[in-house]
Amino acid sequence: MTTTASTQVQEEYKSLTADLPPPPRGDITTPVLFSHEFDQGTNGYMFIKNPPPAGVPYTNIRPAPSIVTVEDLRGKEDSVTLDHDSLQILQGLTDMPRSPAVDWDSDTSIETTFYPAVEAAIKKAISRSHTVHIFRHGIRHSKNWPVPYNPPAMIAHLDQTGPAAVNRVLRHMGPVDGPRLLQGRYRIVHFWTPLNGPVYTCPVAIASSATVKDEDIRIFISHLGGVGGLGMPLGRPVAKPDPAEQYREDFGAPRYAEGQRWFYLSGISQDEAMLIQIFDSKALTKGSEVKGGRAVHSAFRDPRTPQGAPDRWSIEVSCLVFSDE
Repeated sequence: MTTTASTQVQEEYKSLTADLPPPPRGDITTPVLFSHEFDQGTNGYMFIKNPPPAGVPYTNIRPAPSIVTVEDLRGKEDSVTLDHDSLQILQGLTDMPRSPAVDWDSDTSIETTFYPAVEAAIKKAISRSHTVHIFRHGIRHSKNWPVPYNPPAMIAHLDQTGPAAVNRVLRHMGPVDGPRLLQGRYRIVHFWTPLNGPVYTCPVAIASSATVKDEDIRIFISHLGGVGGLGMPLGRPVAKPDPAEQYREDFGAPRYAEGQRWFYLSGISQDEAMLIQIFDSKALTKGSEVKGGRAVHSAFRDPRTPQGAPDRWSIEVSCLVFSDE
């Protein structure tokens, strides 16, 4: 990938939005995709960035739409919190490095220039956090152009379950620091922000964790890394994971149910970000003020999106966050 790809996306956005109205705002009732129901004894799986065995499909998950009312948080950004909803809106991120300071087509540029700013923003937003470790980032583009970015994730999911979060701590923090850090409060949090301007296309909907029941989250399997097999082991605790190692982890596939509240932030811009909490160990404590501690989420198509609107270009940065609580 080259710097030219980033420049093309930026220039395309400016050209397309010159005569467009602002992104659509307000609550919207629209289809959101969820996994279909499996027969008893059958489980969902997917292979991510590694080939399945010969004759095995990349996934056996089929999308099934549910009609969901997605509430707009614009103008009431402070109404959601990590403890109650597993969602927090950050605004005024005017010092966050962007193009051309960051070359979004260079992992090295992102890791050296953007990661430190993400770590600082998360420490500021999450009180008492003392360590933030970024273990991955992903760039998504709804057109898959001009380079093969990942497309928006158009099916509701939870990237890691509780056991997978424990395994991530051990895997990335190592066999010495990992067990020590698991004695305190540990979380997985995604830092999500657009890269080319206010989002018109495929915004992200997030369900308040206080409204999603544990029994409505099914446990599926992600096959990750190396050349996979259906029986590959869970990722083992190592100080420096080998990217070529075969491993798998659990992820959550929610069902839509009455009483769930779903949110999005209309026209989220480059000086804003969403913290989407994937797991919070404090939610496991009886009587905790943390409600659920995990935000299922999905991109969705807004039928109000104007014709000719620019494609979404965004980054999500996955972080382990630790605090002494």
